[in-house]
Amino acid sequence: MTATPRAAPVPRAVVPTPHALAVRAEVSAVVERARALFAPGRDTDLRTVSRTFTIVGSDTIAGTHAAVLFARAAAEAPGIRIRFLAEAHVDLPYLRQGMADLEVGSIDTTAPEVRVEQLHEDRMLGVVRSGHPLLAGELTPERYATEAGHLNVSRRGRLHGPVDAALAELGLERRVVGTVGTFPASLFVLRDSDLVGLITSWGVPLATALRLATFEVPLPLPPIPIGLAWHPRHDADPAHAWLRRCVRELTTDAGT
Repeated sequence: MTATPRAAPVPRAVVPTPHALAVRAEVSAVVERARALFAPGRDTDLRTVSRTFTIVGSDTIAGTHAAVLFARAAAEAPGIRIRFLAEAHVDLPYLRQGMADLEVGSIDTTAPEVRVEQLHEDRMLGVVRSGHPLLAGELTPERYATEAGHLNVSRRGRLHGPVDAALAELGLERRVVGTVGTFPASLFVLRDSDLVGLITSWGVPLATALRLATFEVPLPLPPIPIGLAWHPRHDADPAHAWLRRCVRELTTDAGT
């Protein structure tokens, strides 16, 4: 009797365990510390450095600053490449695990192993298409809340935010029709609709490029702290210090 050949086992994908991920993060940290330890001093010629840096933050950052940052890198450090990553809908340890070199924007981490440098405070502005009825006459909280539908921006898909809390204090409520994940995406929706949106003041150039109109929101909204965050293993790295300096200057100029 001839034996029936058995099918070869199907290989399974190898999934790293949480311990393996933690070990990988620690190994990455040790490598980065060693690189910083043996790196040349602050007099390093950045034109000879070959690196790729990853910046994580809102798409508004890339939309408003990427062109200038790429041009500066070409002039001062042509061997440095810069990747912009959008924020995920969940909080991830980008810096600790080495997935990103710098975080820019509203930094809310309290992790003790992360350096945080606050740069300035931003504020929210209303934004609508040119010629929107809301732009005619005095804008009161009542008009702002009730005369048009609103589009929210949230990487987590939230339909409520500080605007709703401020309106609730006045006994008012706006009608939020939906949400998108980034401010640049929202601008294209606002351009082709009568919805009312929000944008940070340093994102105004994006709105202007699409011929949208911005206005002061008639509500006491909390300021938005803007800063940088990085892992301490990069403290002594001249190339990373250059990156921090460039982003610091760009964002500070935008804030003022």
